Amino acid sequence: MSDRERDRDTGSASDGDGPWWAGLGPVGGAVLAVCGAGLLLWLVLRGADADDDWSRYYGAGKILAIGCVVAGTTLLARRRG
Repeated sequence: MSDRERDRDTGSASDGDGPWWAGLGPVGGAVLAVCGAGLLLWLVLRGADADDDWSRYYGAGKILAIGCVVAGTTLLARRRG
């Protein structure tokens, strides 16, 4: 096996099938969590009507949850490694 063939195998193949938040890291996760929490607070303190669309709360909660998961799993992986 030549050196040229060996170098081809060392790189990891990027398939692009991962979610959009896969490469954010702990800082990106923290930013998402803060943005989601701020958006939720703004929606709650704004004084929404009774017939308000709940999808806004769902979207803000989803941003907060993704941020917490990304930041937490990245920090735990670094601590174990």
